[in-house]
Amino acid sequence: MDLSPHVLIPMHGRVNMWPKHMLCGYLKNRRNRESTILKAIKGGGKTLFDIVAYTYADVDSNLWLPAASNVRLHVDHLAQQDKFPKVALVYLSSLIFACPILHTLFFMSYFAFLYVYAFVLCKL
Repeated sequence: MDLSPHVLIPMHGRVNMWPKHMLCGYLKNRRNRESTILKAIKGGGKTLFDIVAYTYADVDSNLWLPAASNVRLHVDHLAQQDKFPKVALVYLSSLIFACPILHTLFFMSYFAFLYVYAFVLCKL
């Protein structure tokens, strides 16, 4: 915002001639996402899967695997800003930060199961 650009060329979509409006929208979306992630954690979310399921409840679960990396980035950012409740920080540090490979394997096996299940269901 400090650069006051006249045009933005996003990674996808059209060239934007109203960059301040677009950037404000991005920042609002980011703040909303981080707020939802904090609600998930305060509501008892203890794993990356719990947080993704809460945060992206209105999104097709087939998209949760890529969403998990986005949630992970938000969680890292929130942790750097020291915005977690103290109790949640213990759970997150032990379950999310210490075991990213286990979470990835869980997500991959979950979605592989869903894919096979959908495939078999279509054949019936």
